[in-house]
Amino acid sequence: MKLLEFPHSHYCEKARWALDYKGITFEAVAIMPGLHMRTVRKYAPHTYVPVLLDNNEVVQGSSEIINYVEQKQVLFPLNPAGADELRECLELERSMDKRLGENIRQVLYSRLLAYPDFIRHCFTHPMNRSRQIVFSLFYPILRNKIYKTYVVSSAQVEQAKHEFDVAVCELENRLKQRQYLLGEQFTRADLSVASMLSLLVMPPEHPFPWQEIPDQQTKTFFETFQDHPVSDWVRKMYRDHRLRETEHPS
Repeated sequence: MKLLEFPHSHYCEKARWALDYKGITFEAVAIMPGLHMRTVRKYAPHTYVPVLLDNNEVVQGSSEIINYVEQKQVLFPLNPAGADELRECLELERSMDKRLGENIRQVLYSRLLAYPDFIRHCFTHPMNRSRQIVFSLFYPILRNKIYKTYVVSSAQVEQAKHEFDVAVCELENRLKQRQYLLGEQFTRADLSVASMLSLLVMPPEHPFPWQEIPDQQTKTFFETFQDHPVSDWVRKMYRDHRLRETEHPS
């Protein structure tokens, strides 16, 4: 089983975490951004990652991968048992994937695209030196494409910050006096929200080797959330539930 991914991506982390939590062995395969479109289109109808390859099965998208592994491995369930709880869980996952995941990506890219060495590390750290050189040569074109796709304008970045703040506030209120987002057990909603916020919290249990943020304005943005109750909750979810395949009982 292989997972085509961008190593730093919070959506790819969501899929990796689900696979690890389920005790499913897989190979994470970092693919080159920009050039990834040709690779992904060999297997899937769209160009985004993550993409899970399991023999003849192809599953594209982090939520779809969780759906797939829930059917493949019934142990260590991520779906709530009740139908109403499952509907609420899936809606919370869908909403926060957008309100947290898309907005934090927009905010971070708006500043960090100006630091090619940092971006190269994010996309290519497991790749060999020759592929990293190719990335550096290609980066001016890639940077322009990422900016037009994910940043768009300073006004939209400010809107993204506002939407992100509102979503974090809602999570803080939801988590008062409770350990998990739904019920009394860890679910895909907790996994998804913690993954979406992993870029901001940078928990040590995350498999990506974080580097120091090179941009002062972005550092200030990060510092705003370091002592936030939701960030503390993310750290706890990672400490308690970011299991590797070898950590599950046989």
